[in-house]
Amino acid sequence: AKKEAISTANKHSDENLKSANTYTDTAKKEAISTANKHSDENLKSANTYTDKTATHTLSSANTYTNQRAALAENNAVARSNSYTDNRFGELRNSLKHTEKRLNAGIAGVTAISSIPYTAGNKFSYGIGAGNYQNGNAIAAGVQFRVSQSTNVRLNISWDSAGNNVTGVGIAGGW
Repeated sequence: AKKEAISTANKHSDENLKSANTYTDTAKKEAISTANKHSDENLKSANTYTDKTATHTLSSANTYTNQRAALAENNAVARSNSYTDNRFGELRNSLKHTEKRLNAGIAGVTAISSIPYTAGNKFSYGIGAGNYQNGNAIAAGVQFRVSQSTNVRLNISWDSAGNNVTGVGIAGGW
């Protein structure tokens, strides 16, 4: 009877162990399946979130970059235009200044060439004036007859640009 009781107890224990193992295996499979499903859903959700966030970030970065590039281009064009305008303004002013000096110089030589002299005297002097566009000048000169056939002349002019022109000449004849 003892053997039978032990055998019955062992059989019962084996059936309980088999039932417990089956229950554990089933629970394990369900737990793994549930965990995998949950992990897959979380991964899908994370991927969707990452894709949306990356798309938004890329869009924001592109918008920012495009705006900054356009601003940089506009600033560069504005600075270039300003620089070019300033340089042309300086050139224009320099040309106007040069033009005034040239016109005054032409007026100076015109004034010198306009000085009249008397022909028969040993010593003669004269003054002249000249104008060319916006330049004006006055001039004075002296002529000295060194001999019957030789004259020496000295002329000087002062123009409206603050310059002076000096000329010396000698003439001979027979």
